[in-house]
Amino acid sequence: FSLKPQLPAARSPEEGPSPASEMTPFPGATIRVPEVSDPNVNVEVAISQKKSLREAEAAERAAHTDAVAMHSASTLRRAWMRLPAILITFMIEMVVAFVISRYQDTLKIYPLLIAFQPVISAVSGNVGLQSSSIIVRNLALGIDSERRFWRALLPEFKVGAVIASTMTGVVGATALFWYAPLREGEHTWSGAVVFALTIGLGIFVSMLIAALSGTAAPLLSKRLGFDPSAMAGPMETAFQDIAGSTFLLAMGAFLLHRFGDHGAACAGGDAGGCLELCRLAVGNPTAALYTPQCIQSCVADIAAGVC
Repeated sequence: FSLKPQLPAARSPEEGPSPASEMTPFPGATIRVPEVSDPNVNVEVAISQKKSLREAEAAERAAHTDAVAMHSASTLRRAWMRLPAILITFMIEMVVAFVISRYQDTLKIYPLLIAFQPVISAVSGNVGLQSSSIIVRNLALGIDSERRFWRALLPEFKVGAVIASTMTGVVGATALFWYAPLREGEHTWSGAVVFALTIGLGIFVSMLIAALSGTAAPLLSKRLGFDPSAMAGPMETAFQDIAGSTFLLAMGAFLLHRFGDHGAACAGGDAGGCLELCRLAVGNPTAALYTPQCIQSCVADIAAGVC
C-alpha cells in the first residue's frame, strides 16, 4: 500500500490522446465522465472542472485569510472585529422585547406560554447554528459559494423542514399533556388541544426561519465582505428570535383568545382581579390605563359567567 499518487500511464502515439473519461484536473486525481462522441461536450466538461477547481482554490485562500487575520489580531482588535455583530444583535433583540411587551395580556392569562418561549428559542436556535456551522465549513472548503446562494440554501431548508416536523410532534404533545385538565375545573381538553396547536405551529415556523437564517447569514456575510465565522451566529440568533417570537405571540393571541379556554377559570379570580390584570404601567398622565384587548376578554368572561 502506497500513499504515492498513481499518475496515469503515458499513452503511445498510436493510442492517441487520453479520452474524456480520464481527465486529470490535478496530479493524482482522475475524474471519470461518460464517454460521448461530441467533442464540444468534452470541452464543456473540462471547462466546468477547471472553473470548480478555481472557485475551490479561491474559497480556500479567502478562508485562510480570514483565519490568519483573526488569529494574528490583538485582543482589542479581535473584540472590535466581533463587536459589531453583537451590537446589531442587541438592537434586533430590542424589537423582540417590544413585541413581547405588546402581548402582556395574553401572557398573563396563559402564563404557560412564557415557559415554552425559551424552549422554542433554544431548539430553533440550535437548528440555525447547525446550518450556519455547516455552511461556514462548506465555504472554507469550496463546497458552497456565496455566488450560488439558492444551491446552498435548498438542502439545508429541506433538512430544517424534516427536523421541524419531528419536533412539532414532540413539543406539541408535551404542551398538550402539560396543559391537560388533570385537575377538575382547571382546564379543558379543547383548550389543551388549542394550546398544543399554538405551541406546535410556533416551533415549526420558528425552526424553519432558523434554518433559513442560519444558512443565509454566512452566505450574505461572505458576499458583503465580512468574516462569516464572526457574523453568522449572532445574525442567525437575532433574526430567528424576532421572527419566531413575533409569530408565536401573534398567533397565540389570535388562537387562544378565540378558541382557548382562558384557563377555564376567571383570570385574576374574579371580575375585579381580571380587570386589575389588564392595568398598564403608567408612564405619563395621558397614557391608557388598561389594555383594550384584555378588557374585552374580561367582559366576555363576565358575560359568560366565568367571572
